[in-house]
Amino acid sequence: MSTRKTLTILLAALSSSPAMAQEIQPANSIDIGTVESVKKSFAAQHANARSMVAHSIAGKLVATKITDYFEKGDALSISGTALETENSTFVLKGSKKKLYGYVVNYDTMRAFEFTTNSSGKVILTEVPIKKIVPDLDPEFRDTRSEEMIAAAAAVHPKYSPMANRQAVHIGPYKGEDIRTLQSKPGSPWVFYLNISQVTSNGVPLNGVTKEQMYRAWQSIADQYSMLNMNVTTNVSVYNAAKAANILRTGVINFVNRDGRSYAPLHSFGTTSAGTLFRNPASGFDYGYGIGMTGAHEVGHQMGANHDRGTPGGEYFQGIPAYQWCPIMGNYWYGASWANQLFTWSKGEYASATNFEDDLKIMTVEESVPYRADDNPTSKPIVFGTGGTIDAQANFGQIERNTDTDSFTFTLSSLGTLNLRIDPLEYLRMLDVDATVYNSSNAVVAHSNLGVHRSAEFVNLSLPAGSYRLVIRGGAEGTPSNGFSNYSSLGYYGMKGSLSGSVVAANAR
Repeated sequence: MSTRKTLTILLAALSSSPAMAQEIQPANSIDIGTVESVKKSFAAQHANARSMVAHSIAGKLVATKITDYFEKGDALSISGTALETENSTFVLKGSKKKLYGYVVNYDTMRAFEFTTNSSGKVILTEVPIKKIVPDLDPEFRDTRSEEMIAAAAAVHPKYSPMANRQAVHIGPYKGEDIRTLQSKPGSPWVFYLNISQVTSNGVPLNGVTKEQMYRAWQSIADQYSMLNMNVTTNVSVYNAAKAANILRTGVINFVNRDGRSYAPLHSFGTTSAGTLFRNPASGFDYGYGIGMTGAHEVGHQMGANHDRGTPGGEYFQGIPAYQWCPIMGNYWYGASWANQLFTWSKGEYASATNFEDDLKIMTVEESVPYRADDNPTSKPIVFGTGGTIDAQANFGQIERNTDTDSFTFTLSSLGTLNLRIDPLEYLRMLDVDATVYNSSNAVVAHSNLGVHRSAEFVNLSLPAGSYRLVIRGGAEGTPSNGFSNYSSLGYYGMKGSLSGSVVAANAR
């Protein structure tokens, strides 16, 4: 048997078929075959490393090493590097109808993208490297003003007094092992935050505290809490999920040096990792700053591009009047807002140029499901002694922008409702909107506190009767100058009291 490596170079040929004639092929691109043939060629390379798939494009030989190969049914995930350097990433994933991927060489700063056209042919195109890695900046210099850095260091979100483990990622740090954090234990969809390079025996390096590391994890978990995806720092959980189905996993590496964090697009479902720099010299609170940046970079890995607009250009700076900014925009600009709201977007604001539906990208293109509705019909409000309403017994989650949660109660005599409803998450997305309806379905009262994210009813007098309290994701201003309820998602809790004779079925 010959020991010589076999190099199979696939070169594109012009097709004379009418179907191909109708395809507009990008410049600097080649047709490398059908989805089936491309999958077979990489399967052969995986089976025999001496057989290598390579393509010549724009005077450059594009060839790869495979480090991880996963095939289940018609689903495929391949990860690796460019043949010529380890300082690179190679991704190819998809199904029997569609493949997508890329080869990125960080040494030469060149990138090649695999796409599938409407005829089912796979096209390899040289593209600007930032199309694949939007935040890549090897010459990074922090250009934020001293005022912005000082504000970010001094100000970060405050927990609602009601936030106390209504879900495992909610509320202040309570001494948990930062190496075993999980936002949704048991979910088969897992995103791994690899903190091994910035910790030693479970202790963060360089003066970072465990509480700060917890808040970094918590912030990322908050921004994805509407999904049935376990954001975890536990490598064993990640390895088990990866072995079961790599297409349901993602990974980002925390690294112990300064720089600008970056992550390749759509690398969820592969072992191609994002990079989250520690950047301690930038002056921000670690938990808040790394949390926001981590949520943004994981967003790229889930497939979301930058939200552009004016002001800000590539990174829209948000709308200060409503203290709202898309998480894929310039979240730093709003870091010092007292009631900041960073959410996903579909480009509804007036100056938007990116109209991609972030939530659809995650749930349809990357196939990560929403969480099941925790209140599909209605629940009774749970009352304590003297008609008290406590957030440990009365809370819920708005999982989708079509979701409403209904809570019922009945009074046999005149009563007075005093109630506050807060978003519970640290890096929250939920703007709480609440309405009280009577038994005739007429609106008795409505609350959505402006630029405050909460709802509140003060000394609301209620005659005897049956009522529904309906909670939904709120909106402020208009979609073009403000924000809609598109990504007004997350956990809420309620605290207060109801005087009068509460029907026993609602009492605890």
